[in-house]
Amino acid sequence: MLRRLTDYITGEHYLQDRTGQQYRRTVCALAWPWHPLPGCVLVLGELRHRPTCIGTPRHVFLLAEQRSDDPAALLRTAERFQFQHGTPRIITPEDDDRILLIDVENDRRREERKPPLRTEPPLRWHGKGEGLLPYYLSLVQTRIVGDKTLHFSSTSSVPAEAGLASTAAAGSMTAAMIQWPAVCALCWALEALDMQPMPEWRGYGHGTPGGPADSLGGY
Repeated sequence: MLRRLTDYITGEHYLQDRTGQQYRRTVCALAWPWHPLPGCVLVLGELRHRPTCIGTPRHVFLLAEQRSDDPAALLRTAERFQFQHGTPRIITPEDDDRILLIDVENDRRREERKPPLRTEPPLRWHGKGEGLLPYYLSLVQTRIVGDKTLHFSSTSSVPAEAGLASTAAAGSMTAAMIQWPAVCALCWALEALDMQPMPEWRGYGHGTPGGPADSLGGY
């Protein structure tokens, strides 16, 4: 479970795990099952650097992953992952009929006076992802070719499925991406990080303009 903390000098909010590893932000994505492959819900975490490391590539880690053929089980896992990893929303297409499961869950949560589960559609997604596989796989390739900045656990099922999707993309530029749920979840989460970058420097420390030296050194 990640703890939400605040940097005393910069005022920046961040997340920290039990080992001391720090993350700027986390993203949860959910892709429903597509026969014969089970659905996937996963969490990516973007590593936090010290303020002096401006311009250093941000490494991204797969923090959690769960596969299931049961949409309700995937939703329960997404809810648990949100709590454990501090993710504000679940990235998933909002035009899929199975989004109604989230509506039903939110009705129950309102009755129990709990905050609703919030969703957000992938940035460039449409339909079943026809023709989008090359774009999304390019996001992954950028992070694994050369200086590797995307890291999976040794037990993750995502890399193997991504290999299958890459082969399919080479044979057909219009393949429906939705048939690879793990690849979808990975790419939607990665897109949310890489296509919506946070500024390297927030520009204040303890409410003052400029960098962290303002309140300490007076400049």
